Amino acid sequence: MAQYLGTEDCIIFGMGFSTNACTIPALVSKGCLIISDSLNHASLVAGCRSSGAKIKVFEHNDTKDLEKTVRSAIIDGQPKTHRPWKKILIIVEGIYSMEGEICKLKEIVDIKKKYKCYLWVDEAHSIGAIGPTGRGVTDLFGVDPRDVDILMGTFTKSFASVGGYITGKKELIAHLRNTSFATMYSTSMSPGCCQQIITVLHIMSGEDGTDIGQKKIKTLRDNSNFFFDKDLSIGDFKSMVIIILQ
Repeated sequence: MAQYLGTEDCIIFGMGFSTNACTIPALVSKGCLIISDSLNHASLVAGCRSSGAKIKVFEHNDTKDLEKTVRSAIIDGQPKTHRPWKKILIIVEGIYSMEGEICKLKEIVDIKKKYKCYLWVDEAHSIGAIGPTGRGVTDLFGVDPRDVDILMGTFTKSFASVGGYITGKKELIAHLRNTSFATMYSTSMSPGCCQQIITVLHIMSGEDGTDIGQKKIKTLRDNSNFFFDKDLSIGDFKSMVIIILQ
């Protein structure tokens, strides 16, 4: 996964939900601030709440409100003491699972760099689905994956398996191996599930010597555009779903 996404290292987990819920507390705690999109997934919300960090929410996919929230947090500092925050972590999703909207990654990365925050991007629904090579939102927008501090995703969608992953700098992954409850207190992923992920990864990256991966990405994009362009009734929708599944 690290090689596929162009990052330094990667850690995998046996459950997608716990990849978020049990790893966020390993990175932020009391004295830190999380700035979270208002429509983030329940697993992210669970991780934020259990971390002990202060949480501020910005309007969904609104980068102007995000920047306003970041600036206010830096100016005001921690409650009561007004001391600077130990860390400020921005958390967004690549594709929001219920809305189907794509995050404005370039603008978010610019804000992250400008105010020296950390950035967590949940790619559960975007990895293997968007971008010229299927590498998610960084691929779609031409953003260097190394500009995203914590790049998270799951294997339960495009990979048709189980579990999740986090990829980033070697120091980050080494820290998570020793601190995340999702890896310390869980069982290993089964060999069959691991092989499923590896096989799909080879197909998606073209390492299997075919263009099946590219064809599937194109088909998904074409089908999505078809539904966006059509004003379909429920009957039409059911008929088209059957055709696409066939």
